[in-house]
Amino acid sequence: MKPFSFSFIHDVWQHHALPYYQQLAEREQRLVAWAALLVPLMVLIFGVMLPLNDARMAKEKSLRTLQQQAQQAEQWTQEILKQGVKKPRGSIMTVVDQQARAQKVRPFITSLRPQLGGDKARLWIQMKQAPYTESVKFYQALASQGIQIVQIKWQKTPILGVVNVQAVVQ
Repeated sequence: MKPFSFSFIHDVWQHHALPYYQQLAEREQRLVAWAALLVPLMVLIFGVMLPLNDARMAKEKSLRTLQQQAQQAEQWTQEILKQGVKKPRGSIMTVVDQQARAQKVRPFITSLRPQLGGDKARLWIQMKQAPYTESVKFYQALASQGIQIVQIKWQKTPILGVVNVQAVVQ
């Protein structure tokens, strides 16, 4: 196979395009010349620059959303710390289930399992594809009921504002 050569383009220009171009009226030649300048410019603007700008704006919006969520989480953390620790009323499983229903995250809880060992009753909670804000409110509500979060792991998902959460509470 022969390597690509620009002589092919030169031949096409010399034998096909140039004779056709020279047959055009002067006004049409100017129109073709302007089109030859504007078409690549339009491809650059509409095919490269605008999509890049749109992507940048989407990333900035995503960043602002994440910053607001982090600020809200910090605010909730401070509120929880101010409230102090309460004793939970009822079994840990009951309190977690009641708060999950109240905060509307119960459909996202895929597993509630008691943890063995230790001097206090522990519960392992797994949530999949849960809205971030509602998940934070749920754990805030648990803390306000005297449930202590021993360990928590947040995992992002491809969907903005949706997370997977694994937590151990007591």
